[in-house]
Amino acid sequence: MEREDDVQLIRRILSGDDAAFGILVNRYQKSVHALAWRKIHDFHYAEEIMQDTFLRAYKKLPTLKRPNQFAGWLHVIANRLCIDWIRKQNRQQDQTLVTQSLEDTRPEEIEKSSYTYHISEQRLAKSTEYCHELVQKLLEKLPENERTVVTLYYLDEMSTKEIGKFMGVSVHTITSRLQRARKRLQTDPEFLDQEFFGHLQLSDNLKENIMRQLEQLRNKFDAFMEQVKSDPASRADILKEASIEIEDALKGDITPELAHLVIDDIYPCMGKLGMEKRLSLLYRYMEDLPDDKERFWSHRALINTFAVLGRNRESIEAQTRLYRWACQHSEKHVLRVICDLTPARCWKAEGRIDDWINLYNEASKRLEKPEVSGYSRCDFLQIGAEILRSYDRLDASLLGIEKLERANTDQRQNYYFRFWLAVRTNRLLLYSKKGDWDRFDDVWTDTRTFIEGEVEKRNAGYPVNVNDLIWAAHDVGCCLLWSKKYSEARDVLQISIDLENKNHYGHFQLAVSIWASEKDREKTLHHLKIAQDDYIVDSYNYQDSYYPTFLETPEFSDVKEDPEFLKALGQKSEGDETS
Repeated sequence: MEREDDVQLIRRILSGDDAAFGILVNRYQKSVHALAWRKIHDFHYAEEIMQDTFLRAYKKLPTLKRPNQFAGWLHVIANRLCIDWIRKQNRQQDQTLVTQSLEDTRPEEIEKSSYTYHISEQRLAKSTEYCHELVQKLLEKLPENERTVVTLYYLDEMSTKEIGKFMGVSVHTITSRLQRARKRLQTDPEFLDQEFFGHLQLSDNLKENIMRQLEQLRNKFDAFMEQVKSDPASRADILKEASIEIEDALKGDITPELAHLVIDDIYPCMGKLGMEKRLSLLYRYMEDLPDDKERFWSHRALINTFAVLGRNRESIEAQTRLYRWACQHSEKHVLRVICDLTPARCWKAEGRIDDWINLYNEASKRLEKPEVSGYSRCDFLQIGAEILRSYDRLDASLLGIEKLERANTDQRQNYYFRFWLAVRTNRLLLYSKKGDWDRFDDVWTDTRTFIEGEVEKRNAGYPVNVNDLIWAAHDVGCCLLWSKKYSEARDVLQISIDLENKNHYGHFQLAVSIWASEKDREKTLHHLKIAQDDYIVDSYNYQDSYYPTFLETPEFSDVKEDPEFLKALGQKSEGDETS
């Protein structure tokens, strides 16, 4: 629907209706400003770039050949303006240094330097222009949802986790869209050069060998996952066979591209076996890291791998080392190191809650630094409050949520809704844990009014942000379920599923709420099966299936050995094994 709206608005604009352009501005100004701010790290100049972007888009709108691709085209314009701004700032800094040392420089050196700079600028401009033309051409080959993810991932250099938060969808959804986009374009040699190597001067043979290796590895693993999809009960055997072939592909040098593919995309799909293999590969890769960005990424992956494998002390030690390193070498990563939900469980398991809180309080002092962005500040406060709640430090957690609410006041920010929702879901869980049901009901009434209002507007044909509605219904529904409000949870989770059926965790939670509230066997089994099937095909989590979660769910205590439930979860009952 949104794509059609853009096309209709562009037609109105080209017919002389300038008011229609204002609608487009309102629709995309947050995302354009976010792109610019991320690129140049200056809020106010980012606003100027945003304004210039829309001005240039308005002037060039008659040249847009495919109006249904307006969003990607707009982001390319913004990215060009950001690069121009950065180049201008660098030029001014260089000019300042030149002026300061001009009196000590011979005329012939000045002339030679000026000529070299001129040639360098020409080459850079030509290279940049080619790059953007190439990206635009490639983006036009993609469906809109994939194009947006590719734009944010490659042009804005956002991680899959950041894109998921930005768009209000799960990380594995973002990863799946990236993979689908790569597959659509993987036969295009220009794309292969651009995707992984940009303008690095690698030899053609080396480049070709690396790309062939990556493509073969992707294809092999995709084939194994298709086998898993058709025969879920044989998942363990199939993935064990896959791990042998992957090991063969990893006998040579480990490039960053290969490391990211296997560590982020492949091994997490393989359960405990994959995580153990992941650990070995991380150790190999970390022997010769190319830069600080890869150092942070690989050490954070190491921390989470230890945590998933239950190696709590090693996870804590690795997290503490990375925190101390970030304090000295990478200020922007300090807050992200501490507020990470996966390794937080390790501190609790080891009885070291106070040690984590000391690090958290130490890191909190950086919140007031001017270079800390509004998003980073809110993200730190949200995750910190959730960890404190899991440690049963309820008053400290509530204080963090109150700080988050005060920090998240600018409704123009693209992250505003995410943290608005986080405040309410955390309050629900806190009040539930404290048994403060009056305040719980106040928050539930507030969020229910929002959800029901958005549903009514959507049903009446008015525009709504569907992603916001999906995640509001999903997150609030989960909070209600964990608070044992099963009937309310069932109704709200159903809204989320109706809007986005591809949400395996939502289906599992809906199955729990249905069984607990009405014992409807058919409905419960239906959603359990969808959860299990979708998990196997599209999961980037670290469990082998939903079966372990099923066993740990108290609402299913009366059916843990039920043959129909086991079958829905891809398990064999005792009767099947003996027959």
